[in-house]
Amino acid sequence: MNLGRTLVILILLFSVLGIFTFEDLNVASAADDNVTYLTPESANIVMGDFTVVICVTVKNNNDHVEYFKISQTYFQLDPNIQWNIVWTEPEAVKMAVNVNPTNGTTNSTGDLGWRIGPGETKKVKFFLRAVGAGGSEYGFIMPNETTDNSFWPLINDPGLSASWFFPNELEMLNPNLKIVSWSGTFDFNVLNQNPTGPQVQGIIRAPIVPLDSTLTASDPAATFIDTSVFNAETAAWDVTLQPGEVQHFSYSYYYPKSGSNGTTGSGQNVFPTTAAKNATTVPTQTTGSPYALLVMAVIIIGAGLGYAKFLR
Repeated sequence: MNLGRTLVILILLFSVLGIFTFEDLNVASAADDNVTYLTPESANIVMGDFTVVICVTVKNNNDHVEYFKISQTYFQLDPNIQWNIVWTEPEAVKMAVNVNPTNGTTNSTGDLGWRIGPGETKKVKFFLRAVGAGGSEYGFIMPNETTDNSFWPLINDPGLSASWFFPNELEMLNPNLKIVSWSGTFDFNVLNQNPTGPQVQGIIRAPIVPLDSTLTASDPAATFIDTSVFNAETAAWDVTLQPGEVQHFSYSYYYPKSGSNGTTGSGQNVFPTTAAKNATTVPTQTTGSPYALLVMAVIIIGAGLGYAKFLR
């Protein structure tokens, strides 16, 4: 009897451990599935000259001073995008530890950021300009698994793709800091790199998109909202470019979504505002942790039934 109870306890223990293991693995897998690349070759339309103005309100919930700073590397693309800090408001100060390049590729002053006192809420604004890839070096973003040319005689042309990030990731890095609000206005240019020949047509998408955020504006107006990236309102445009033509695009997002009626799309906030801590997906074998949770739940229920039937 004691041996049977011990086995049930072990089953329950391994089940709980399995939940966290499967969840970690599946979240990592879901993130890998969304990896995108910025490449300069094999596209008629390429994009570059990325800039962004970001305004963030951060609250320090701790009982002592905290610091936060600007990240000058966008890691969701390969190669990563490096950014120069053009200006900050209020003026940022140099931080104690450097994680950003100081070799002249980006702002050579090192890491810049702000002090925020205990209980204080601070609003900051800053302007970033991409250098190198995504800046003067034009490229295009494509899905990790591109269209396979073995399909014949017709294949899909998805156009230029998007990458995504969590605007509240600071809360993961430091749980004492709370993102009260985040807004960003992105600008970029697209170029038809064919100097001669017919015009080029296709779909381009906002290259950098925050999750759990509302698309508040776009210029020109977005042709449609792409929802292929879960919980992202990705601005997409149907474009026509003449040989060598350059077109400019601008779009803005606000985090977090509020209420049940957003300005674009469904307005539904599928992720909670702590999205970075709760990255889950639709329950299937290949799309995230809920499937693993269901499997573990079946094991736990089975163990409980076995205990009730045979061991009590």
